[in-house]
Amino acid sequence: SNNPLKIDELNILDRWVIAKTHVFLKDGQESMDKFRVDSFMKSFEIFLEELSNWYIRRNRRRFWKSEDDQDKNSAYATLYHVLTNLIRSIAPVLPFVSETIYQNLVINSEPNSSESVHLCDYPKPNEKFIEMELIKNVDSLKRFVELGRSARSKSNIKIRQPLEKVSYAIEDNGVAKFFLDNKEIILDELNVKKVERITDSDQLIAYKIKPNLRTLGQKYGKGLSEIRNLLNEGDPSKMVAELQSSNKLKLGVEKYVLSREDIFIETEATEGFAAESGNGITVGLSLDITEDLLMEGLVRDIVRLVQSMRKNAGFAVEDRIEISWDFDGQISEALGKFESYFRSETLTENIKSNIEKGDFMERVELKGKEYLITLKKI
Repeated sequence: SNNPLKIDELNILDRWVIAKTHVFLKDGQESMDKFRVDSFMKSFEIFLEELSNWYIRRNRRRFWKSEDDQDKNSAYATLYHVLTNLIRSIAPVLPFVSETIYQNLVINSEPNSSESVHLCDYPKPNEKFIEMELIKNVDSLKRFVELGRSARSKSNIKIRQPLEKVSYAIEDNGVAKFFLDNKEIILDELNVKKVERITDSDQLIAYKIKPNLRTLGQKYGKGLSEIRNLLNEGDPSKMVAELQSSNKLKLGVEKYVLSREDIFIETEATEGFAAESGNGITVGLSLDITEDLLMEGLVRDIVRLVQSMRKNAGFAVEDRIEISWDFDGQISEALGKFESYFRSETLTENIKSNIEKGDFMERVELKGKEYLITLKKI
C-alpha cells in the first residue's frame, strides 16, 4: 500500500501481466454470470501458469535485488495488484486458499481493508489496462520461446550449453519488430548469442504432407489417387500455410476441399538446425558448437554445481563466498575466460588456490574426472 502502482514506470511484462489480469477478470465475470465455474477455472489455470512460469520467473532478479529502486518497487506493486485482484475473483470458488492469502497479503499491507476476502466486492475489470496489441505481442514472444525450447529438447542439447543463433520466420511484421525490440528476453531464455529473422520458413524446416486414407476414402473414394498426386506435386510450405490460416486446403481448382483431419503433416528440420513450428511462427536453432561456446557451457555447468553446493551448505542467497578447486586443463582455461560471469552468478569474491578451513567441500565429476571444490562464507 505504501508502494502504489505507477503506470508510467511499468515495463512491458508488468503491463502484459496486468492486461492479462483484467482480461481474466472480464472472462471470469462472464463465466460466473452464466454459472460456468468450469470455464472460469480453466482460464484461472491458464492465467496461473502464465503468472508463475513467465512473469514471476522472468522477473526473479527484480524481486531479489538488494537496491530498493523504482524498478524493484514496480515489480512488487504489479504483483500485489495482480494477486489482490486474483484472490478476490477466485474467492467464491476457492474460499479457504484465497482467505489465507488475503490475511497474509492484504491485512498486513492495508490496515483499513475489509477483515475478510469474502466481505470484499467482486473485482471489476478496468478497460484502460487491457492492451490487446501488447497481449498479442508478448503471447507470441512466449510462444517463440516455447518453440525454441522444444526444438532444443529434440536436439538433446541441454539448455546450459550456449548456441550461436536462433532464426525465426513469421508473416506479421509488427510481432517480428517486437521480437527484435525485446531480443534480450529471447537470448536469455534460449541461451543463444544472436537472433535473426529470415523471410522463408523453408530455410529452417521441411514439411511432408500425407493423406489420411481413412477420412479421405469416406469423403472422396475414387479421387484418392488424384489427391495423393496433388499433395505430392504441391508446394508443402504453401499448403501448410493455407491450412494454418483457413483450416482448409483446396486442391485441383477446388475439386477437393481437405480439412485438418484429412492429412498428416510431418516436419523435418533442415541440416544443422533444430526447428519447431506453430501459431504461424517457425523457430530454428543453429546446432554448430564452437570451442568458445563449449567452454561457456562448461562454466555454466560449474555455476550450477556451485549453486547447488551453496544450497546444501545452508548459505543465504545473498552470502558472499571464497572458493578453491583443483580443476585443470580445458576446465581451468574455461573458468579463466569466463571468470567474471562465474563470480557474479555465484557471488564469489575470491578464487584461492587453497582454503585451509572451508565451510563446505564436495567432490564433483566433470568430463570423466573427479575434482574437489571448497567453499567458505565471508
